[in-house]
Amino acid sequence: MDRMRVIIGLAGLTLVCGLGVGAWLADQARERDAAQALRATALQGHIVRVPAGEVAYRPLGNFSRDGKAATPGVQKLPVGAFDMMKYQVSRRDYMACVVDGACADVGTGTGGLAQTNVNWIDATSYAAWLSEQTGQTWRLPTVLEWHRAAAERQGDAAPDEGDLDPGERMLSQYQRGIFLRGSSSPALRSRGGFGENSLGLADMGGNVWEWTDGCMENGEIGDDGVITARDPYCGVRIAGGRHQAAIIDFVRDASVGGCAVGLPPDHLGFRLVRER
Repeated sequence: MDRMRVIIGLAGLTLVCGLGVGAWLADQARERDAAQALRATALQGHIVRVPAGEVAYRPLGNFSRDGKAATPGVQKLPVGAFDMMKYQVSRRDYMACVVDGACADVGTGTGGLAQTNVNWIDATSYAAWLSEQTGQTWRLPTVLEWHRAAAERQGDAAPDEGDLDPGERMLSQYQRGIFLRGSSSPALRSRGGFGENSLGLADMGGNVWEWTDGCMENGEIGDDGVITARDPYCGVRIAGGRHQAAIIDFVRDASVGGCAVGLPPDHLGFRLVRER
């Protein structure tokens, strides 16, 4: 009988402890959900809903026709609606991720200027951290999403179409890139310093190029300029700006090297898309 009382007592204690742990875990979950909701609400005022539309897009990479380097034609492609940050991620935003130990410290400090000197890996790490902080799913935009968001603020620095020798292709691409950049200074501007585009997104096509999830491509094109075979190379990612740039994914400052083709960006930064 005494042994039975002990067993019953232990069972009761286990049940009470179990209920206590369950309540504690529930409280922790509620606190986490409340913190995530608060952070998500703080971001809401700086999110732009980009409506569905169509973009004129030319893939970036190394393409050939009959064994000679050639430029693919422009494709008209549909893009669905999506939510995007109005501004680029700032140094202050990024430093919060660094303090949490989820992002690499790239030595740019804090403040309201756009976070630059980040590579594709840094940007995706921040997206994963922000997703955890808000309970939402944040990611880098696709190339097509970035072009849709940029609207009139992006250009095309691809070499002239046709069969050009390597020197002519390089000169053509350089001249187009210089034209698109204009006389802009590489000095960083405060948030909104490059104004808003027709969709209400700020600083698109300024002097900070933005990482996307797109990859450089190798492929073949037909006589009509249509791509007949393509092979993405994702060790090199596409950054959107006044013209597209293909950058090795671990490079933080393409101005000193790491640009796979064309002119290097003045700065590398990013903004994110929120999935619904």
